Amino acid sequence: PQSRAITAPTLEDAIAEPVVIEKIERTWSARVTKKQACSCTGKESRDPASPFNGGNHIRGWTPMGVRFRRGAKCNGVLIHVDEEELKCFDVREAGYTRQRIELADIYRHVDSDISIDESMHLWPTDSKNVAGYDVSSFRDHVLEGVKCSECLLVLEKAYQKRRQSTGISRECDSSEGCEDFAVWVYVQSKNFPAERSFPITQSYVDIIMRGCLSISHEFARRFLETTHGWWHDGLMGEKDDAIDKEDEPTYDFDSIEGQNMEKHYTWINDRSAPMYVRADSEYSSKNGDEIDELIKEHHPHALQRRVTPI
Repeated sequence: PQSRAITAPTLEDAIAEPVVIEKIERTWSARVTKKQACSCTGKESRDPASPFNGGNHIRGWTPMGVRFRRGAKCNGVLIHVDEEELKCFDVREAGYTRQRIELADIYRHVDSDISIDESMHLWPTDSKNVAGYDVSSFRDHVLEGVKCSECLLVLEKAYQKRRQSTGISRECDSSEGCEDFAVWVYVQSKNFPAERSFPITQSYVDIIMRGCLSISHEFARRFLETTHGWWHDGLMGEKDDAIDKEDEPTYDFDSIEGQNMEKHYTWINDRSAPMYVRADSEYSSKNGDEIDELIKEHHPHALQRRVTPI
């Protein structure tokens, strides 16, 4: 709720249901320029310590992006919004396009110490017993505690769609009808990897991690596990598995590894002078070490390459 109060104030009190989505890959691949960042607050930063000032090389920063990709998975939250709120999101998410998610690709997040791929069996589509439950009982067990009634209908419909796709169930539940539920995701118009002039900012990462940790530590770990591009890993250039309608540019980062780290990096620790206009310095100061320890579990090499602006 605290993170939503910053990024989407009108939804601060909305119920957010944790989920896992197939065929969506989350990457550091969007782009915000200095001008765009300053326009968010309607004024330029006057903090002389800010990386935006001093005439240095930083031209902006790289926020989170997503793309559709076969075999990919990521976690997130479902939030019910009405048509008016959706229109507001369309305006707020300038530079992103709203695209529909297939219901069959939506799973409820289940806290587990196993990897996200291994946990997908928690949503069986066949008639076998799982963990001592038959399929119907196990479904009810997994859905127990869903507080958002609209989200519950989406998860039920998603389960039903998967059973239909396997040929196990060919009829809709008459009590729910056969109407579709629209679930949307915002996808950036263009993909850009993080780089020295447009780095990932730790102040932005901290806000995301605060939201994840408000759900659970396992949810935060799933975020780190399924987010790519902390360091140039080549994923931005892999077109074969992309299922976007438009071709994406390819990038060659092979020569980057040998460069001097003072001249090349993709991630900065800006906690002392945040670049992100909605940063929470008090939270970062109090919880920064814990967040870094979680990041270290999944991206130790990238964390070593994170630099602090001077």
